[in-house]
Amino acid sequence: MLRLREDNPLEMLRQFSVYYDGDLIENLGAAKMSIDNEHGKGYVSLYELMPGLTAWVYNIEFTQNLVINMNFSEDRPYYFGYNVSGYQLQKFPNEPEHKKIRQGQNFIIVSEPNTSSEFIVPSNIAYKCCYIIINPKELAEGNIASKKRLLQELEANFDNKTSKHPYRYFGDIDTRIGTYASIIVENLRTDVVGRLITEGTVLRMLGSQLEAHQHDRNNEEFRPILSKSELSRITHVGDYVIERIADKFTIDDISLHLRISPKKLQSGIRFLYGYSANEYLTKLRLEHSRELMHSTEMNISEICLAVGYQSKSYFSKIFLDMYGFSPSVYKKRFEDANLLFDISYRSLAVDTTSGKDVDAIIKTARSLNPEFNITGCIIYHRNIFFQIIEGPKKDILTLFDNIKNDERHKDIKVMWKGYKIRREFKNWALATISDEGVLDVQIQGSAKSLELSNVLGKLDNSAIDSENLWRKVRNIIKIHTDNSAA
Repeated sequence: MLRLREDNPLEMLRQFSVYYDGDLIENLGAAKMSIDNEHGKGYVSLYELMPGLTAWVYNIEFTQNLVINMNFSEDRPYYFGYNVSGYQLQKFPNEPEHKKIRQGQNFIIVSEPNTSSEFIVPSNIAYKCCYIIINPKELAEGNIASKKRLLQELEANFDNKTSKHPYRYFGDIDTRIGTYASIIVENLRTDVVGRLITEGTVLRMLGSQLEAHQHDRNNEEFRPILSKSELSRITHVGDYVIERIADKFTIDDISLHLRISPKKLQSGIRFLYGYSANEYLTKLRLEHSRELMHSTEMNISEICLAVGYQSKSYFSKIFLDMYGFSPSVYKKRFEDANLLFDISYRSLAVDTTSGKDVDAIIKTARSLNPEFNITGCIIYHRNIFFQIIEGPKKDILTLFDNIKNDERHKDIKVMWKGYKIRREFKNWALATISDEGVLDVQIQGSAKSLELSNVLGKLDNSAIDSENLWRKVRNIIKIHTDNSAA
């Protein structure tokens, strides 16, 4: 049984990854856990559309029943879902039997805080399901119009029926919701284009679910006017735009490239994303501009040109309309927020590196890291270093430049780098998770309690370069840091 703590979605997916020995790949606002082993085959992915609104997607077949005991938090989130393929079972505490959620069924579940609920996904079935997780507490934070509208919809739809007790709604078989859920489940991408496909479709799906719940009936069959092949081609609009984002092009240019009429193109974009074609193109350009603000040192004028706008004032106006801040204010707020930056890397000790050299590395790091608010951990195993460092981006990049120039190791390979919201290693200036009796420094963390020996014991020359293996090590460490930190 997987005992799952209700946490932020990425941490929940990390628990899945460790439990199923999966490969977890993280992107900004999205992540995907894949397995192809004795536990099953397929993937579970998530997309954080905004703080408080997350899509959780299953497209997987397990070799044994997946039994989840979900421990719910005080936040009391809403779970909207739809089974595209397969079914699942669910029960609240003290219920004698599980309730079956059928294929093609719209459902909503809200649990009582500080209780648990059991979910079962049967083995040997192709299980495809989309969950939309809404956390009202997080939605209430900030002053974003779309979050306010969603909160108002929830309040109007549920009328405080779920304020104290568990709540469960199983709707009718609904092909309209199923059309949206299928698009979300089959989307394999976690990049900016994939996130926009999911974002638009999730909001359409959620609107349909709220409508179905409000009326408690399915009185409308929905069929898109486009074929599956045409819808599939329209999902490539984003790639076309991103590849030419600094250039000028028209809807007719895209239509010609995708071999679909302008009218169907407009209709398909409206169906998939909930925007007009021009609105969607603007959204793509602005989302890409935000990525450039996050990942580069480009100034606003450079970013404006890089995403296809010649007028900085016009770019500023539409950015303000979309996000509530001008580009310069948004960029400054992002920089001032001091979001944490994380780098994980693997390297090999050179032949002359001794245990004393590794001791010196760790002692120096523990002395200097607190000055720059850097935390992290290091594994030294069979002359292999694996290190995670986290802290302010500028200081992390400076430290990593120094690490790359250190002659005591070689063949440095980055396994992950990017922003994150919270610190994993709180009190660890630099924890030593594992050694082979060659180090004299005080050991922080336990390889035994983390069960890393089962993973590292399999290490051979071919596994040294396995990004999959080191992502597993990274995830095992991160889900145990609160219990293991000294």
